[in-house]
Amino acid sequence: MNAIKTSMPFAGYWDTRQGGRPENQDSCGFIDTDKGLIAVVCDGMGGGPGGQLASTIAVQKIVEYVVGAPQDMPRTEMVAQAIEYAHQAILAKTAEQPALRGMGSTATVVLINGQSAILGHVGDSRIYQFRRGKKIFRTADHSMVGDLVRNGTLTEEQARLSSQSNIITKALGSKLTNLAEVTERPYEKGDRFMLCTDGIWGAMPEADLIKRVAKTPSLSGAVDSTVLTVEDIGRKSGNNHDNLTIALLETKQDSLLKEKMSKTTLRILIALAAVCLLSIILNFVLIWQTPEGTHDSEVEALLMENARRGERIRALEDSINVLLGNVATSKQEAADATLQVAKEKESAAEKAKSEAEQKAKEAKEAADQAKAAADQAKAAADAIQKSRSDVIAQLTKIKDMQESPQRKQMRTVVVESLKVLASKDVKNKSVYDGVREKLSNKVAAENTDMSKGHYNILIKNLQSIK
Repeated sequence: MNAIKTSMPFAGYWDTRQGGRPENQDSCGFIDTDKGLIAVVCDGMGGGPGGQLASTIAVQKIVEYVVGAPQDMPRTEMVAQAIEYAHQAILAKTAEQPALRGMGSTATVVLINGQSAILGHVGDSRIYQFRRGKKIFRTADHSMVGDLVRNGTLTEEQARLSSQSNIITKALGSKLTNLAEVTERPYEKGDRFMLCTDGIWGAMPEADLIKRVAKTPSLSGAVDSTVLTVEDIGRKSGNNHDNLTIALLETKQDSLLKEKMSKTTLRILIALAAVCLLSIILNFVLIWQTPEGTHDSEVEALLMENARRGERIRALEDSINVLLGNVATSKQEAADATLQVAKEKESAAEKAKSEAEQKAKEAKEAADQAKAAADQAKAAADAIQKSRSDVIAQLTKIKDMQESPQRKQMRTVVVESLKVLASKDVKNKSVYDGVREKLSNKVAAENTDMSKGHYNILIKNLQSIK
């Protein structure tokens, strides 16, 4: 996994794996430009080296076009033209080398700055936008099963599991024109944009993918978890899974472009305003239509009813005054009891506060100790990693040397370093001991290709340590 380097208010990580295929035909690229951060992920196709070459050309040419595009060019047009530029470059390469005929590539492009995010794609590689753990946008696959989903013939999950899911209807390097589908998207602080090949989204149901990518708090953790899960699914399914590439960006501020009010919300607001206006009009109509004499008779009846209620109220006042005296006495008694309870609770609260402060102090001390231990462990791990890197560098140098006293002395130093590593990194002791033992083999002192191969194996064994 790698961080996406940018000076703009975005963070990102990416990873690409070969999966269970003979080679990785996915390519990706990321760079800051004066038009924004551009991220490109492409999935190549074609026999032999064609797929890898097509995706590499696609990434290079898309980035090249955006970097060189005029500053005043609309960014939606810029992304569309960049994809077309890459398409023409692949066609030109095929014409130049007929053996590459049939090669092509999907493309996903995100060009993002403070104004908005421009999303462009061709094929079945996807771009997702997530907000607060939910999917709010996804590109539409240019594929046969994608068309069947859109017309209601298949569900998303049926399309994902279909044996024809890899048949795409648009690709760079094909005979089609006007390939790019481009849209402009506003974003909010904390939104995530994911670019991925079908090796990622095709490995699991979309709900599971969204949960893993959008709801994992750590951005790097989301990428790492997704890739490891896809690899695990692939191995359990026969280890013939597709190449897989993912790039995940997270925004650190809101875009200047804001979400437009949906048509549904607008219709509801208009309907509510109409109902309110109609209600006001009906009230005026009722007032205007009421006969003047009716108002007078209604007022007179209300006055008579009020007079009768006044007599009943005065008859109850004496009884109420007696009851009020009794209530006052009861309230005082209740207040005294409440005050006593409050004092007891205050005392208990003070005691609980003191205990809580003591526990907080103890917890902080424990946390400080844990942090110190973690720092020590990290320092030890870093030291081991550095020592192992030094040993690998020494072995690489020894491999290309002629046998001499100096070369023999260097082997002795490496052996001693491996002994120290074995004592500090107990988990990998067997690896260090194995390398140390093989350094004593006769072939290690030879000046042959077999000797170089011997050293390559030792280096590879040390590099395999995680």
